[in-house]
Amino acid sequence: LKGGGALAPKTERAKPHEWISDSVWMNILAVSRTVQMLRDMPESISNTRSADEWKAWYDHDAPESQKIPEFDERLDKFERMLVVRALREDRALLSSQEYVMHTLGERYADSRPLDLAALVEESTPRVPTIALLSMGADPTGIITDLAKKRKRQVLMISLGQGQEPAARKLLATGTASGDWVLLQNCHLGLGFMSEVEQWLLKLEQDPAPTFRLWISAEPHPRFPIGLLQMSIKMTNEAPAGIKAGLKNSYAWINQDMLDSVSQPQWRVMLYALCFMHTIVQERRKFGPLGFNVPYEFNQSDLSASVQFMQNHLGDVESKKRPVDWITVNYMVCDVQYGGRITDDWDRRLFNTYGKAWLTQTCLDADFEFHKGMPGAYIIPANRPGMPGTDVDHYRKYIETLSLVDDPEIFGLHSNADLAYRTLQTKQQLDTILDVQPKEGGGGGGLTREEVVLNMVEDLQSKLPPDYRADDVKDGIKALGGMGKPLNICLKQEIDKLQQLLKAVRSMLVNLKLAIAGTIVMTPELIDMLDALFMARVPSKWVKVSQLVSPNMGVWFANILKRAEQFTAWLQNGRPLCFWLLGFFNPTGFLTANRQEVCRKHNKDGWALDDVIDHSEVLKQEKDEVRKAPEEGIYVYGLYLDGAKWDKPKDRLTDSDPKVLFSPLPVLWITGAQASKASDKKSLYTCPVYKAPKRTGLNYVTSVDLRVDDAPSKWTLRGVCLLTSTD
Repeated sequence: LKGGGALAPKTERAKPHEWISDSVWMNILAVSRTVQMLRDMPESISNTRSADEWKAWYDHDAPESQKIPEFDERLDKFERMLVVRALREDRALLSSQEYVMHTLGERYADSRPLDLAALVEESTPRVPTIALLSMGADPTGIITDLAKKRKRQVLMISLGQGQEPAARKLLATGTASGDWVLLQNCHLGLGFMSEVEQWLLKLEQDPAPTFRLWISAEPHPRFPIGLLQMSIKMTNEAPAGIKAGLKNSYAWINQDMLDSVSQPQWRVMLYALCFMHTIVQERRKFGPLGFNVPYEFNQSDLSASVQFMQNHLGDVESKKRPVDWITVNYMVCDVQYGGRITDDWDRRLFNTYGKAWLTQTCLDADFEFHKGMPGAYIIPANRPGMPGTDVDHYRKYIETLSLVDDPEIFGLHSNADLAYRTLQTKQQLDTILDVQPKEGGGGGGLTREEVVLNMVEDLQSKLPPDYRADDVKDGIKALGGMGKPLNICLKQEIDKLQQLLKAVRSMLVNLKLAIAGTIVMTPELIDMLDALFMARVPSKWVKVSQLVSPNMGVWFANILKRAEQFTAWLQNGRPLCFWLLGFFNPTGFLTANRQEVCRKHNKDGWALDDVIDHSEVLKQEKDEVRKAPEEGIYVYGLYLDGAKWDKPKDRLTDSDPKVLFSPLPVLWITGAQASKASDKKSLYTCPVYKAPKRTGLNYVTSVDLRVDDAPSKWTLRGVCLLTSTD
């Protein structure tokens, strides 16, 4: 479950081949130390005789269905699953599904459609049904439809501040009349949920036999456990896939709506809008590659946009002028859907879809949503043999679409599917870890406390020494004093690192004393004990360091490398290249660089407010740099997500298959006057983030990268630069 999260790549044996990533190698070492049958796996992978077989297995599209080199005959299904989890995390869920089917039977892996009628029969007036809400799915419609069939009334109320008296009244009415009661959005009224639990337990008179209580709520950690245990739980996921999304839209669209506007472009625009609506909904599943923030675009956005288009086409027809595509794009992308968008880079992405599909070209007879794709996605209207005048024409065409969506239709690279499955696996494993029992067991091995004690001693032995204030002061003075912006930045970074080292050292000592029983085990120390046992970073350390890492090994290696960079800078002078992830405040570091460049151009009348970052990708790697730039800084350790850098051609190109992140050569960052900025037609403005989770807090800056294709291609690809891939 934890993989190699507790191991640090710098302190373990080096990986034998370049095709193995650091995290995969740590997983291999960890599984070889905990599973007896796999103890020789690192040697087998390192061996030149079997290395090619392992690489072929690793590169296979479905490795879980292939024989495992040298180990296949001696492993059972569970051990095979562990090998897949260690080397190909993206296939771990499929492998675990195979294991469940083999061990328990196929019915435990098959999905079952929701049978609400059977669920009602299973429930009783004293056993409520809790509907867990998921994005884009609302059970209200199917509950009210079933109630109509059973000639029952549904008494509904959405919980929130001050709604409790009205909800109590509905419960009293429902139990007396035998009607159904639906309490919606109960995560907003958790206090009332505890009251409902007690009310159900203390019901003196039997309610009417037809009474049913329905509760809809988003998952919440403080939802009353007792109510959960006594109820039936259900969830109804929204339909997944482009085909399912379009079927939903055209089930809502009827013949009257299709005939509501006489102009022929109406039907084309309506289908293009429904297609874009489905694409932006489905794109969320790709995580940060899809949208930085997973917006809940829903039916109301589509309805409002359709209403605007009807009004607009009616207006242009009466005034006898052509469709104003700029207005259409603005109203749909910036107002109707854009009202939900809070991230500027997401807004740029959404507008790119609008400019591609809500435009004059969508009226062309040969228009395709993605040119050159097998199983072309077209608009089935205003074409020979496809007039699109009947709503059933669209429904029949939608039935011919593929059930499996190629990431290319979203504008993404085929690797996006790999990223999606890896993200799914990580979320699943994190959930399993969270529900693990926290008490130490008597299984014959090391107890939980002994495991953590060993980790504490290991961390203490590797922790860098504290920074002495006098040494830092002398070092800064030797570098030119506090008059230089970059020296001020170094001083601030060292102060921050010292604060972190002090907190870590103190908490490690206290944890040892608490385990020994010398001091009280506080909630903070219990959290630390749980986190270290699961190879996670304690929340206090995350707060002080402002560094979010997937596991303890990666986080601690990062802290060690930061200390190494700052100490070398302090003692040996400014480095030739800077490791950008090694800064607590990388944005402040780049601002300090801009200040230094600006001061060099004082005579030219440069003002800091008029200076922007200017960047160029060099052909050298970090080890090939022999001298620092005359102006600006060299930065290394950046990774491209969604593309790779073509060194010979000096521009962006498509990623290699199965390679999610590719390193960028050294980047030169300097300052330039905004008024003299270069033309951006052949440049893609690429955002830089600290981590794969692309939130505003992780945003650092943006750099311009050369491209051959239109920049919109890379916008749809979701290309960005990361300082860390973990």
